[in-house]
Amino acid sequence: MGLNIVDADIKDLKQSRSRGRVRSAETKALVEAIDSLTPGKAKAISLTPGQDAAKIRAKLAYAAKVAGKKLKIVVEDDRILFARGPGRPRKRA
Repeated sequence: MGLNIVDADIKDLKQSRSRGRVRSAETKALVEAIDSLTPGKAKAISLTPGQDAAKIRAKLAYAAKVAGKKLKIVVEDDRILFARGPGRPRKRA
């Protein structure tokens, strides 16, 4: 079974609302925290009982990708630490 591709009117495309990804409030808060980081500073997410550190770390990594930043992420017992990761690699002569 293949795709059924047909011609469409360009007016329909221009009038349609584009779907765009809707970010959760949690992701928006993480992106804001990542954007506010300055070199040499770190932040931490305190984990409450029942929260899965791996899931929270994955959400943090996703938010970093959305923000376009590299992060250094460390998972400890009851918190997740993060700071700006290494910048651009040096050019070698």
